Amino acid sequence: MIRFLRREDYAIVIVGVLAHEYKKRPVPLSEIAKEYAISLLFLRNLANELREAGVIKAVEGKKGGYYLTKNPRSIKMGKILKIFSKNQHFACCSSGEKGKHKRLCPKEKNCFAGNTWRNLNKEFIDKVYNLSLQAFLDYKSKSAA
Repeated sequence: MIRFLRREDYAIVIVGVLAHEYKKRPVPLSEIAKEYAISLLFLRNLANELREAGVIKAVEGKKGGYYLTKNPRSIKMGKILKIFSKNQHFACCSSGEKGKHKRLCPKEKNCFAGNTWRNLNKEFIDKVYNLSLQAFLDYKSKSAA
């Protein structure tokens, strides 16, 4: 089953909100924390990592907040996700008894189901990583229609 880390999910929340407000105003993290019921401290940590990676910048002061450094159409989802997870893998089946196999199934070469799941997972990740932030956000609109 495909699972993203909570850090990845919430980072997407941050950049998604900033994409919605792109070129309008800087968004305070406190606003995002309140709206999505996420710890402000946790969001600050994520924002620092996004800032260090050059995805967002901050403006201090009364009307301060965070904003995207580039147009949401030019930011790839892969850039955002790789900040928090260098290697995205998805387990499609157990890898044998604990400690015996280091992430490799002894039947991997002959397992059509496992190989199919691994290939589908790879295709999914490749597709998500290559989507622009704007295209990713547009999927929400498609599913609501």
